[in-house]
Amino acid sequence: MNERNYIGQRLSALVGLDLSGVSYAADMLTLQFGPIREAPSRRGTIRHIGLWALHVQCHWRFEKDGRVLASYANFAISEDSIRETTQRMSEWIISSGPTRVESVAVDERADMALSLSRGFRLIVVPDCVEGDEDWRFFAPGTNGPHLVIEGGKIEPSSLS
Repeated sequence: MNERNYIGQRLSALVGLDLSGVSYAADMLTLQFGPIREAPSRRGTIRHIGLWALHVQCHWRFEKDGRVLASYANFAISEDSIRETTQRMSEWIISSGPTRVESVAVDERADMALSLSRGFRLIVVPDCVEGDEDWRFFAPGTNGPHLVIEGGKIEPSSLS
Protein backbone atom coordinates (compact mmCIF):
# COMPACT_ATOMS: atom_id res chain seq x y z
CA MET A 1 0.00 0.00 0.00
CA ASN A 2 1.20 3.49 -0.82
CA GLU A 3 0.67 5.46 2.42
CA ARG A 4 0.89 8.84 0.70
CA ASN A 5 -1.88 7.95 -1.74
CA TYR A 6 -4.03 6.44 1.00
CA ILE A 7 -3.74 9.57 3.17
CA GLY A 8 -4.41 11.83 0.19
CA GLN A 9 -7.44 9.78 -0.80
CA ARG A 10 -8.92 9.99 2.72
CA LEU A 11 -8.26 13.72 3.01
CA SER A 12 -9.76 14.40 -0.42
CA ALA A 13 -13.16 14.38 1.34
CA LEU A 14 -12.29 17.93 2.45
CA VAL A 15 -11.97 19.38 -1.05
CA GLY A 16 -14.84 21.77 -1.68
CA LEU A 17 -15.79 22.07 2.00
CA ASP A 18 -15.43 25.23 4.07
CA LEU A 19 -13.09 25.33 7.03
CA SER A 20 -15.88 26.09 9.49
CA GLY A 21 -14.39 25.88 12.98
CA VAL A 22 -11.11 26.58 14.75
CA SER A 23 -10.54 25.61 18.35
CA TYR A 24 -8.10 23.88 20.67
CA ALA A 25 -7.84 21.32 23.43
CA ALA A 26 -4.73 21.81 25.56
CA ASP A 27 -2.02 22.30 22.90
CA MET A 28 -3.93 20.51 20.13
CA LEU A 29 -5.30 22.51 17.21
CA THR A 30 -8.80 21.32 16.30
CA LEU A 31 -10.41 22.20 12.97
CA GLN A 32 -13.93 21.51 11.70
CA PHE A 33 -14.86 21.27 8.03
CA GLY A 34 -18.28 21.48 6.40
CA PRO A 35 -21.57 22.66 7.91
CA ILE A 36 -21.55 22.95 11.69
CA ARG A 37 -24.19 20.98 13.56
CA GLU A 38 -25.02 20.37 17.21
CA ALA A 39 -24.30 17.00 18.77
CA PRO A 40 -24.37 15.77 22.38
CA SER A 41 -21.04 15.09 24.05
CA ARG A 42 -20.37 12.06 26.26
CA ARG A 43 -20.97 14.33 29.24
CA GLY A 44 -24.39 15.41 27.95
CA THR A 45 -23.37 18.91 26.87
CA ILE A 46 -23.93 20.22 23.36
CA ARG A 47 -20.90 20.53 21.08
CA HIS A 48 -20.66 22.05 17.62
CA ILE A 49 -19.10 19.76 15.05
CA GLY A 50 -18.52 19.71 11.31
CA LEU A 51 -18.77 16.90 8.81
CA TRP A 52 -15.05 16.29 9.28
CA ALA A 53 -12.50 17.15 11.96
CA LEU A 54 -8.73 17.42 11.93
CA HIS A 55 -6.90 17.32 15.27
CA VAL A 56 -3.25 18.36 15.07
CA GLN A 57 -0.75 17.62 17.83
CA CYS A 58 2.48 18.19 15.90
CA HIS A 59 4.10 21.10 14.10
CA TRP A 60 1.79 23.15 11.91
CA ARG A 61 1.69 26.57 10.36
CA PHE A 62 -1.08 28.65 8.91
CA GLU A 63 -0.07 30.90 6.02
CA LYS A 64 -1.61 33.51 3.78
CA ASP A 65 0.08 34.20 0.46
CA GLY A 66 3.29 32.54 1.74
CA ARG A 67 3.47 34.55 4.99
CA VAL A 68 3.16 32.64 8.30
CA LEU A 69 0.25 34.03 10.34
CA ALA A 70 0.18 31.43 13.13
CA SER A 71 2.00 28.25 14.05
CA TYR A 72 2.43 25.53 16.63
CA ALA A 73 4.99 27.83 18.29
CA ASN A 74 2.08 30.10 19.31
CA PHE A 75 0.63 27.13 21.21
CA ALA A 76 3.89 26.54 23.10
CA ILE A 77 3.83 29.94 24.85
CA SER A 78 0.82 29.93 27.17
CA GLU A 79 -2.88 29.21 27.46
CA ASP A 80 -3.55 32.89 26.66
CA SER A 81 -1.46 32.64 23.50
CA ILE A 82 -3.35 29.52 22.42
CA ARG A 83 -6.70 31.22 22.99
CA GLU A 84 -5.62 34.40 21.15
CA THR A 85 -4.16 32.41 18.24
CA THR A 86 -7.31 30.35 17.69
CA GLN A 87 -9.46 33.47 18.00
CA ARG A 88 -7.36 35.27 15.34
CA MET A 89 -7.43 32.22 13.07
CA SER A 90 -11.20 32.03 13.43
CA GLU A 91 -11.51 35.72 12.51
CA TRP A 92 -9.30 35.28 9.41
CA ILE A 93 -10.93 32.07 8.25
CA ILE A 94 -14.56 32.19 9.31
CA SER A 95 -15.63 35.73 10.23
CA SER A 96 -14.09 37.26 7.10
CA GLY A 97 -16.04 35.04 4.73
CA PRO A 98 -15.99 31.41 3.65
CA THR A 99 -12.65 29.69 3.32
CA ARG A 100 -12.90 26.58 1.17
CA VAL A 101 -10.46 23.67 0.87
CA GLU A 102 -9.20 23.77 -2.71
CA SER A 103 -6.67 20.94 -2.68
CA VAL A 104 -4.76 18.50 -0.49
CA ALA A 105 -1.12 17.46 -0.88
CA VAL A 106 0.66 14.73 1.10
CA ASP A 107 4.28 13.59 0.91
CA GLU A 108 6.04 10.36 1.92
CA ARG A 109 6.55 11.49 5.53
CA ALA A 110 2.83 12.27 5.99
CA ASP A 111 3.51 16.01 5.77
CA MET A 112 0.23 17.49 4.65
CA ALA A 113 -0.79 20.78 3.06
CA LEU A 114 -4.33 22.04 2.65
CA SER A 115 -4.57 24.81 0.07
CA LEU A 116 -7.50 27.02 0.94
CA SER A 117 -9.32 29.79 -0.86
CA ARG A 118 -8.36 33.45 -0.36
CA GLY A 119 -4.63 32.55 -0.37
CA PHE A 120 -4.63 30.59 2.89
CA ARG A 121 -2.73 27.36 3.46
CA LEU A 122 -2.36 24.97 6.39
CA ILE A 123 0.84 22.91 6.53
CA VAL A 124 1.13 20.03 9.02
CA VAL A 125 4.53 18.40 9.65
CA PRO A 126 4.59 15.26 11.83
CA ASP A 127 7.10 15.17 14.66
CA CYS A 128 7.87 11.53 13.74
CA VAL A 129 8.30 10.51 17.38
CA GLU A 130 7.42 6.83 17.70
CA GLY A 131 4.34 6.33 19.84
CA ASP A 132 3.23 9.99 19.67
CA GLU A 133 0.12 10.91 17.72
CA ASP A 134 0.84 13.60 15.13
CA TRP A 135 -2.61 14.22 13.70
CA ARG A 136 -6.03 12.61 13.34
CA PHE A 137 -8.76 12.96 10.70
CA PHE A 138 -12.30 11.71 11.31
CA ALA A 139 -16.04 12.33 10.97
CA PRO A 140 -17.12 13.50 14.44
CA GLY A 141 -20.36 12.18 15.86
CA THR A 142 -20.08 8.93 13.90
CA ASN A 143 -18.53 5.55 14.52
CA GLY A 144 -16.53 5.86 11.32
CA PRO A 145 -12.82 5.05 11.18
CA HIS A 146 -10.22 7.59 12.23
CA LEU A 147 -7.13 8.19 10.12
CA VAL A 148 -4.37 8.51 12.73
CA ILE A 149 -0.82 9.51 11.90
CA GLU A 150 1.55 8.46 14.67
CA GLY A 151 5.31 8.79 14.50
CA GLY A 152 5.00 10.06 10.92
CA LYS A 153 3.19 6.90 9.73
CA ILE A 154 -0.35 5.60 9.50
CA GLU A 155 -1.27 3.98 12.80
CA PRO A 156 -2.17 0.36 11.84
CA SER A 157 -5.66 0.41 13.42
CA SER A 158 -6.54 3.20 10.95
CA LEU A 159 -6.45 0.65 8.16
CA SER A 160 -9.13 -1.66 9.57
